[in-house]
Amino acid sequence: SGNCEIVKALLSKGVNVDSLCHTGTPLHTAAFCRQDGAMKILLDHHADCNKIFNTVYSPLIAALNVVGSLNVSPLKCVKLLIKAGADVKGVGTVSPLITAVNNGLTDCYKCLLEAGADPDVRDDFGHLPIEIAAYNNRREDVEILLPVTSRTPYVRDWSVDGIIRWVKSMPSVENDPMNKMNPADLKLEGSKAYKRKDYATAVKLYSMAADRCPDDATLYSNRCLCWLKMGEGDQALMDAGVCKIRRPGWAKACYLEGSAQMLLRDYEKACDAFLDGLKLDPANVEIENSLR
Repeated sequence: SGNCEIVKALLSKGVNVDSLCHTGTPLHTAAFCRQDGAMKILLDHHADCNKIFNTVYSPLIAALNVVGSLNVSPLKCVKLLIKAGADVKGVGTVSPLITAVNNGLTDCYKCLLEAGADPDVRDDFGHLPIEIAAYNNRREDVEILLPVTSRTPYVRDWSVDGIIRWVKSMPSVENDPMNKMNPADLKLEGSKAYKRKDYATAVKLYSMAADRCPDDATLYSNRCLCWLKMGEGDQALMDAGVCKIRRPGWAKACYLEGSAQMLLRDYEKACDAFLDGLKLDPANVEIENSLR
């Protein structure tokens, strides 16, 4: 449950309940560690249950992430956050329901869906939560998601067995020729796809490369450019945030963040991001032009 007495003592001394560190706020940390006791105290002291850290990381997303050393269901934590008013829709393709399905947290689906989670939101690869569940052989999950998922025209037999059969009939990631390519080649092919304006394919290639080289900020910056071309502001903003984390002090990351905010029509934040980038690289013509 966390060290509740110490949490209470610190809060009684006036410590900021939403103070930030490299892992987020205290609520992010308590949620990630599944410390429902500490979470309740923080929420009772009006901790922000929708505080976003690193562009997309909310306390609810933190609670739904799998922690290898913890064999504890996050259900209590999820219920506490939802009761406090946590946003169950998420940011872009980073939704609580997709996170739960990816991690096989079956016991959390019902409360997420009852709170308004959208079962029709797709992940970065265009997969529905029900398709992810079917791919991972989780029949019970498919049974839960079927009644609330909108029927798709490409699956003729819209039943539990029909969806599982359809997913199994699709080429697996392991059999995808792209999966056999090394990250450098994936990046190169992604650049070629970008140049011919095939942005969806470029996103797929950069995503596959990023899965293998998660510290390469250029993969996220390239994918961010694709999202911008596709008009996907939320996804672009997420990748810009990753760039800033992976490569601090990089002016291009600020430029991408500003461009994403422009797309989302948050002009004040866009201007702030561009100015941050110009401080890092005063001679950057691209950023200068964006500020005009």
